[in-house]
Amino acid sequence: MAARSYDIITVGGGIAASTLARAMAGRGAKVLVLEREKQFKDRVRGEALVSWGVAEANELGICHLLKEKCAHDVPYVEAGTGLRDLRATTLQQLPLLSFPHQVMQETLLAAAENAGAEVCRGVSVQHVERGVSPTVVVNGGSPERISARLVVVADGRRSAARKWAGFSVREQSNGYYMAGVLLTNVRASAEVMHAVFNPELGTWTGLIPQAGGQFRAYLTYPKTMGYRLQGDSMLNRFIRESAKGYAPIADYCAEAKSIGPLASFDASDDWVEDPYRDGVVLVGDAAATTDPTYGQGLSFAMRAARVLRDELTNNSDWEAAGHRYAEQHRRSFHACHLVEGWIRALFQDPSPDATRLRTRAMTLIAEDPTRVPDHIFSGPDLPANEHVRARLFGEC
Repeated sequence: MAARSYDIITVGGGIAASTLARAMAGRGAKVLVLEREKQFKDRVRGEALVSWGVAEANELGICHLLKEKCAHDVPYVEAGTGLRDLRATTLQQLPLLSFPHQVMQETLLAAAENAGAEVCRGVSVQHVERGVSPTVVVNGGSPERISARLVVVADGRRSAARKWAGFSVREQSNGYYMAGVLLTNVRASAEVMHAVFNPELGTWTGLIPQAGGQFRAYLTYPKTMGYRLQGDSMLNRFIRESAKGYAPIADYCAEAKSIGPLASFDASDDWVEDPYRDGVVLVGDAAATTDPTYGQGLSFAMRAARVLRDELTNNSDWEAAGHRYAEQHRRSFHACHLVEGWIRALFQDPSPDATRLRTRAMTLIAEDPTRVPDHIFSGPDLPANEHVRARLFGEC
């Protein structure tokens, strides 16, 4: 029997892989999506596209599909200083888009299949090999080697496939846990995302409305707090600790009930400097993650799908296209990563040094909020230079 061969194989069927598979299959490419989960389940992870990610989703033609099936426009953000209308204040003039992650995955994977991609679920990928004809080894009873022009690694932040393919990973520990839970019976506006730093405690509290009266609640807190928020029995403590950082949470969640697991994870960063090598490309969390406080992971996944779609469509030399994608990804990630470090130092660090920084900076920011760079919502194409840093910290 001849070995199977495709134009594109994706290892994983999440947001980046499914969106790219849909786009490329619709352009005539022979695409195979390998997804290990037979059914997606609720887990604590990103569930929103910020404004710049919504713009990418519009470019990919999937916003209407998401809104039809699972997504919800959230036009306002409350960061503790009054409502911000994202439709008027972001570069893209677009709201945030929220959704249950597992429903989004099912929607986009079905869309990829409808566009002509071959989707295999419950598949165990055993190995990925780089080369002129990169190969994926799967185990469906007996090992099978499947080759492609391009293998797209999209198996998440603890990617095994990137290790098999020989990519080296850089890591940055941020000293925080992030906990999350899906709630109902929350008495808060369905049009407002609450996202509030409390620098004295070192916390960030998030409350994001979804369609159907659901809310995803998050709390990022220093590991030095000495506890780990996990399991149904800790829901009341999760709400109490969240309210310490942002008092209105106590009223919003007074009668809240969990409808998903309460879990936490290490909120650190990892990334690959060059996410393309010899026919294998990394996308989504396999390529880079930032402290989830900043909520840009899904937006980076959308950008990866859009950039790869454009590069692969516009150039028959996919080796060159892979390197151009990697360069664009590197620039985008490092711009946001740099700015997020500044924001973490100013708004989330409870240390005496950070307190002294805030003493100088916060008065000036209150007079002119544009001193805070807007990369989180408006994206990585904004400037991220010394002048931007100096304005944030009140040095000019």
